Amino acid sequence: METASQQTSQELKPVDRLQQLLPDLFNPQPVVGEQFLRIQLTSDLIIAIPLSWVEETLLISPQWITSMPAMAPHVMGLMSSKGQVFWGVNLAQLLKLPIALEPSQTHEVVVIRTLPGTTTEDSANDVLFLGLVVPKILGSIRLPLETIVSPETEVDPNLQPYLSGQVVINGKTILVLSAEAIGNSQRPTLD
Repeated sequence: METASQQTSQELKPVDRLQQLLPDLFNPQPVVGEQFLRIQLTSDLIIAIPLSWVEETLLISPQWITSMPAMAPHVMGLMSSKGQVFWGVNLAQLLKLPIALEPSQTHEVVVIRTLPGTTTEDSANDVLFLGLVVPKILGSIRLPLETIVSPETEVDPNLQPYLSGQVVINGKTILVLSAEAIGNSQRPTLD
């Protein structure tokens, strides 16, 4: 013997039945916040970079990074993707954090766009890329901009020039880095 709810469910049109079974699909919640890419630098330090500055993420074998002589220690060398050649930098070393990249068969790389050059011979349409070699990419997250605040706890002074704020999610602090500041800091070194 069928119950009243089973009969009602069977008598519904397919669209109405789907709406009953999947109400969130038919009543979507508004998307709030900007997207950021989360990166785990250490077991205690998670950072986020605005996804609007991220061109792509890659797994690159160390053999595909061409080292160059007389470069800053954080500059790993040249790498390429999609017909573009760009510098690869060890983000932890750039931030002067005491973290060594573990020897690996592949490196995780976040390719960011940097601002076009400011000299007269540079075209306004030129886009430069920078590959940030990181220990672990965690994925994306949406953060409402009003939740990003000035750091409330002491932050390593080496991070200060690159920091645009912090956010606390489920009791964990995520430092938000400025991709623009990272790109600008590397222009004199890499031009």
